[in-house]
Amino acid sequence: MIDSLHVENIALIENLTLNFYKGLNILSGETGAGKSILIDSLNFVLGERADKSLIRFGADYALVEAVFCDYQNEKVLKYLEDIDVEADDVLILKRKMSTSDKNECRINGKTVTLGMLKGLTSLLCDIHGQHEHQSLLNVKSHIELLDSFGAKELASLKEKVKEDYAEFSKLRSRLSKFGDGDERFRRIDILKYQIEEIEKADVKEGEEDELLEKRKKIRNIEKLQTAYVEALNLLDGNVSTVANLKNAQNYLLSISSYEGEIAPICDRLDSAVIELKDIVSSVEDLKDKLDFDAKEADMVDERLDLIRMIFRKYGGNYCELVKFHEKAKKEFDELSNADELVAQLKIEYDLAVKSLSANLDELTAKRKGIAKDFENKIVTELSDLGMKGTTFVVEFKPVADRLSFATANGADDIEFLISPNKGEPLKPLQKIISGGEMSRFMLALKNIVSKIDRIQTMVFDEIDTGISGHIAEVVAQKLCNISREKQVLAVTHLPQLASMADTHFKIEKYVKDEKTYTSLTKLDDSTSELARLIGGAEYSDFATLHAKEMKTWANNYKKGLKI
Repeated sequence: MIDSLHVENIALIENLTLNFYKGLNILSGETGAGKSILIDSLNFVLGERADKSLIRFGADYALVEAVFCDYQNEKVLKYLEDIDVEADDVLILKRKMSTSDKNECRINGKTVTLGMLKGLTSLLCDIHGQHEHQSLLNVKSHIELLDSFGAKELASLKEKVKEDYAEFSKLRSRLSKFGDGDERFRRIDILKYQIEEIEKADVKEGEEDELLEKRKKIRNIEKLQTAYVEALNLLDGNVSTVANLKNAQNYLLSISSYEGEIAPICDRLDSAVIELKDIVSSVEDLKDKLDFDAKEADMVDERLDLIRMIFRKYGGNYCELVKFHEKAKKEFDELSNADELVAQLKIEYDLAVKSLSANLDELTAKRKGIAKDFENKIVTELSDLGMKGTTFVVEFKPVADRLSFATANGADDIEFLISPNKGEPLKPLQKIISGGEMSRFMLALKNIVSKIDRIQTMVFDEIDTGISGHIAEVVAQKLCNISREKQVLAVTHLPQLASMADTHFKIEKYVKDEKTYTSLTKLDDSTSELARLIGGAEYSDFATLHAKEMKTWANNYKKGLKI
């Protein structure tokens, strides 16, 4: 659950730290005081997309840090291991966004991507806000909701369908490569031409570099010839450098008896003479090898053109050419023996279709059974929430070609249908449900799912939209029920719901030095805030009395749950 939340420079919040507690945490306040800012802050640190408009005016960054305790379960620990983050007694999430585009996300101090952060927080916290109404109106989400309700019963079968579908798709793809007979023969001709062209070219590894070196020499042969001749003239011409060194040595030897250091110098001159003679010999060899042949020059150019053309067509370099050649030969062999291979693949494909179809049918049957239980639970919950007489159905639409329609998630086309009033026909949920009815439907859904999933924190942002009177009391009881097993954070304007708070926070807006700020106070006594929610200042006496009665009602209800 969320232990604490620290917020800096988010909209009207400059610097705020608050602690949340087990049970039902209520946040209330005047319209515009900043209740939604706290939800935005929480969404921000949980990995939702955000833009710079969230940063407080005049600040150069926004930062939110959330600390979770009692968070460890199998899924969370596995996820942390997968992203290489060490699990600790507490889990610290930190996200920062700056005006200079320097953004960062951290989990227990380790920098992670936004996707990694969101992947983790989806296992920790479930936020219900107005946007979820929209997701419920998206028909594609209906099958996900049904499957989350029946997750335990469906898990192994869905895994089988996923594996079968992968095998089916692989075999279907391989078979489609072969096409019909005419198409196959055309492909064989193309491959044959490509293979023969590559093999005829017979390009060797490193050959292009060798030819480029050779062409460079051919194009600079005159320059090379001149350089060799001039060098030899200087080294071994009319006035030989070798002869000069020998003469110098003789002069020094003639005085060696008078100077002890002369002998070593003469030895060094001996070495120099030997080395110089070897250099002269090497240069002469290089000069003698120079042999300009116009025909050879043309052959080098032609070979380079051929190699470059082959590279252009088949990969760009020698390694890619080899890969292309091997792949082409493999495909050629497969297509050349296609009749036998296709026959074998068809046998495997038919077996895959049989297995997939059977598991698809079983998954559909199981989903239909789960749908009946889901329908009954939704209707019961809605009845409690004042929508008696509601009919709710999970419709399985007919699918003409199940194999073509199938995905790794099965072959079911599901939509939620509802009739809020007795005697009215069933219609798609998205077409007829009102705002208040939608809020109640979402609460019914959350109340059911909360008993199944392992997420420990649930956040409700004005779940009570369009609700009042007795139904408000029932909504309060439902959220209280959820909060006995999970931590619940709820932003509300309903006094009935606020009276159920185990911890009540009041959010206020104030102006200081011509700047607007949002503050948050934990209330030890919430009577005056309940009175404000009930009737405002002008009805203070009545509202205060009513607030006390409401608090007594809520406390009695909670005591009853503990028995």
